[in-house]
Amino acid sequence: MGHSVYSLAVPFLVIFMVIFTKRVALSLFSGIVLGALLITDGRLISLVSYIYSKISAVFYTNSPSGFHLNLSSLCVFGFLITLGVLSQVIASSGAINSFVHWAKNYVKSPRQAEGVALFAGLVIFIDDYFNALIVGQISRSLSDMHKSSRERLAYIIDSTSAPVCLLMPISSWGAYIVGVMQNEGSPLLKDSFALLLASIGSNYYAWFALFAVFLAIVWQINLPAMQKYQNVGVQDLQMPTKEGKSAPVSLLITSIASLIVSITALMFYTGYIHSQSKEILDILKHTNSAFSLFVGGLFSLALCALLARPYLAKNSFWGLLKKGFLSMAGAIWVLVLAWAIGPMIRDDLQTGVYLASLLQHFEGVFLLVPLLLFLISGFIAFTTGTSWGAFAIMLPIGAGMVSVVGGDIVLVLSAILSGAVYGDHASPISDTTILSATGAGCSVQSHFLTQLPYATLTAACAMCAFLVASLTLSKTIGFLVGLGLLVGLFYFLKTFFK
Repeated sequence: MGHSVYSLAVPFLVIFMVIFTKRVALSLFSGIVLGALLITDGRLISLVSYIYSKISAVFYTNSPSGFHLNLSSLCVFGFLITLGVLSQVIASSGAINSFVHWAKNYVKSPRQAEGVALFAGLVIFIDDYFNALIVGQISRSLSDMHKSSRERLAYIIDSTSAPVCLLMPISSWGAYIVGVMQNEGSPLLKDSFALLLASIGSNYYAWFALFAVFLAIVWQINLPAMQKYQNVGVQDLQMPTKEGKSAPVSLLITSIASLIVSITALMFYTGYIHSQSKEILDILKHTNSAFSLFVGGLFSLALCALLARPYLAKNSFWGLLKKGFLSMAGAIWVLVLAWAIGPMIRDDLQTGVYLASLLQHFEGVFLLVPLLLFLISGFIAFTTGTSWGAFAIMLPIGAGMVSVVGGDIVLVLSAILSGAVYGDHASPISDTTILSATGAGCSVQSHFLTQLPYATLTAACAMCAFLVASLTLSKTIGFLVGLGLLVGLFYFLKTFFK
């Protein structure tokens, strides 16, 4: 399939169905069925077996070497459930009510409430999953209080989590990218960490995504999709009322602080145990993010339950456990399907390989190489739902093109990273899209539909920046032109869409 246009059929079907049916789970499952039909030629027994193997692989593998649980996936699911229960415990204790009453004295407008989310997104840079889910917990009640929609919150979360992690080399993203470049073995990518540092200034989409969020908040820009889809399917906009004594704000702060501290500490601990190194980059490269999230979440939940016990109704914990699980069940099911379809698109249909092969027609166009790499990386990440997969596919290709036709390896690296993050942002099947919607408490499809125009306008400015940087041989001029275009465009939009 890697050399056939049919490899595009599955991602195109999923994207088409998400847009027109607005049912992400159904769209993902339909894509899995279509992929199975293409792979098995429609043979019924093989078809059913293939679909089962892809979905079950999210949970376990049963190979000749033995039965193995997929602990990484299970830990992420466990963390989501833990986070759901934690939210229920905090809400039932009355701590959120106390926080809202306290925040009324300081946060007076939607702009300020969204500014809190932006600041939290910038500060939490260790891991994008961690960022997406925690920022939602911190900011959701403030957004509701000031009538800022959950979709706007999801946009802020999604457009700060991955870009911040990408611009901070000391993160799980930085460690992964350095690892990919080191494993490639290309002489051009030998000084991998230095290259990643050098690429930060010209990682145009990541920078522009952060500026776009800032401008959207300051100027309160609501594009038509954001105006159309507001709090779709949200049932809990009203702050829960509580009879009797409410828990103090310190319970909320302590719960979130313990979550951040415990998960961060576990990330560094697991990275140190596996690497036996004192170098921060080596530690982050070997960290077990999923395990750290789950165990850190359990610790925070235990601490929160202990502190909240005096403020909870007697024997209410099991009911909160059930409500917490049900609140995350939809997101977990969508995530299962997204993780099942990802390997199918990447490995079996080889969509990324097919798209990357299209680049061979453009190798002679030297000045357009960064722009083309941005577009192809973005499309691979969009259709596969993973920026990390696009990194793995495109970094070797980019290095190979530079070695043949020449060019600025730093600008090429920046273009690949930027394009992949844009595709990840714009994709309805991306795990970060799903988790950002989960963190904000809105539907995945409404988040996808409302974020897409903002992300695409930002990507257009980044594309112009890469083209200008290639033509002028100056990354700084490219940055300034792209940023100026972004500010001008958003200033124009603010006069029409408030």
